[in-house]
Amino acid sequence: MCSILGGTKLDEFGFKIYQQAKDRGRDFTSLVEQNGLWICNHRATPTNEKLNPLQNQPFGIDYKIVHNGTVSNDKECGVLQNELDSKAFANVLDVKNIYTIKDTLKKIQGSFAIAILKENDILLACNYKPIFYLKRNGEIYFSSLKKHLGKNAIRVKPYSVMNLKTEELVELDRTQPDRALIICSGGLDSTAVTGYAFKKHKEMKLVHFDYGCKATEKEISSIKLIAEHFKIEHEVLNLDYTKFKGTSTLFQEEVIETGKEGVEYALDWVYARNLVMLSVATAYAEANRFGYIYIGSNLEESGAYPDNEEQFMIDFNNLLYGAVNNGYKVELLTPLGGLMKKEIVLFGVEHESPIHLSWSCYNNLKNHCGKCGPCYMRKKAFDRAKIKDKTIYGN
Repeated sequence: MCSILGGTKLDEFGFKIYQQAKDRGRDFTSLVEQNGLWICNHRATPTNEKLNPLQNQPFGIDYKIVHNGTVSNDKECGVLQNELDSKAFANVLDVKNIYTIKDTLKKIQGSFAIAILKENDILLACNYKPIFYLKRNGEIYFSSLKKHLGKNAIRVKPYSVMNLKTEELVELDRTQPDRALIICSGGLDSTAVTGYAFKKHKEMKLVHFDYGCKATEKEISSIKLIAEHFKIEHEVLNLDYTKFKGTSTLFQEEVIETGKEGVEYALDWVYARNLVMLSVATAYAEANRFGYIYIGSNLEESGAYPDNEEQFMIDFNNLLYGAVNNGYKVELLTPLGGLMKKEIVLFGVEHESPIHLSWSCYNNLKNHCGKCGPCYMRKKAFDRAKIKDKTIYGN
């Protein structure tokens, strides 16, 4: 759409940013400087707006404001037919401080990253539209993309209002229903998480992804028992992995007996499984009005499986601001992220989770085989936790 940019000093580095930021707006440029501070807009004209409006950015009288994004209720905000929709911000915002800005931004419907030059301050606000800032040699600069500023630039938190000088920040309100969606394999980890989440939320639901692994039947049976225990709903979603099986042992007929070796390295890897499941769960959560997603990723399995690493989950959660629609919030929670298997057993007991109903084995046998990687970890975990293991191993 546009670039917005500026800083506490329009020096050689600031001019460099000015030039680089033109990559997002080549139709019109405006810059205003006040008390040594400056803000700028490089405009890219949307197809629904006039190429030659009555007035271009910046807007405002006692202050100046530049905007990147679109406003859908601009007429309701007093914008005239031949004015830019960005004028809506100057018409409705109370720019006294970051808190009044937060409150009056509720009048705007649309996307935005804005910068307000007010006396001796620059105030920034955004929803999902990006703003980055950089501290350099005692000065502060901001722009719409990190590459305009350099590798050390910091992103302004999505859905927030911030004072550029003090970095004081307030988050914007978003819709986040107190309903939890648990990604449940039927195993020890997700069962332990279910007990924890049950105490935290008004409503919850188990969702299982049937991606065609050999233990699917056992996993679904386990999930049904877990859902009945908590008296909650569960749903099985088909995840067609036909084209993604590769050489993964979880889709092959042979009995898996990787044991300790399977714990130490991802011998039973399923391609991008957690990424695919989390993405589908996010879509399901938004469509069905859930505000939280839980997954049983943990510290122990992160040693062999990259997609169990806690930082991967943090990174995924940090991109969800842009995976759901404007104003909605879905949050990924990983209560077991820093726990080992022994601690997960204790966690499950603490939160009254029916871990005895869980199914860990990779094989589709009458009982747990006791020889695959998950069985190996399960036996060791109960033993080290000194908790009676009700699991039946072998035939």
